[in-house]
Amino acid sequence: MREAASPVVNPNDHQSTAKRLRIGSLEVTLEPAPEGILVVRLLGREIRSKQAAELAYRLTDAALSCRGRMVVAMDGVSNVSSEWRQAIDDLSRRCEVMGGSLIVKGLDACRGLACAPTKAA
Repeated sequence: MREAASPVVNPNDHQSTAKRLRIGSLEVTLEPAPEGILVVRLLGREIRSKQAAELAYRLTDAALSCRGRMVVAMDGVSNVSSEWRQAIDDLSRRCEVMGGSLIVKGLDACRGLACAPTKAA
C-alpha cells in the first residue's frame, strides 16, 4: 500500500502566517519573519489622524509578541498626519524598552515627517 504524500511546509514561507487587516483605506499586513522579527507592511496613500490612533494601538500590542523587534514598511504611503509621527516616535521608544528596535522603511517618501529617533532603512 502506498502512503499519501504529506504536504511540504516551507519554513521560509511567512506569508501563510501573515495577518491582514484594514484600517479605513489603509491595508495593514503583519508578517512574522525569521529570528522573531515582525514585518508590518502598510499599503495606502496616507495615514490620517484617526487611522494613526488605531494603528498605534495595534502596533503597540503587536510589539509585545516580537519583543520590540519590528520593521514598518510604508513604501506606498505618501502623506502622514502629525499623530502618526508621534505614534512612530512612541513605538520606537517602547521597542527599545523591550530590548528591540523599530526600523521604518519608506520614511523619506512621507511628506512632512520630521526626523524621529527611529532607524530609517
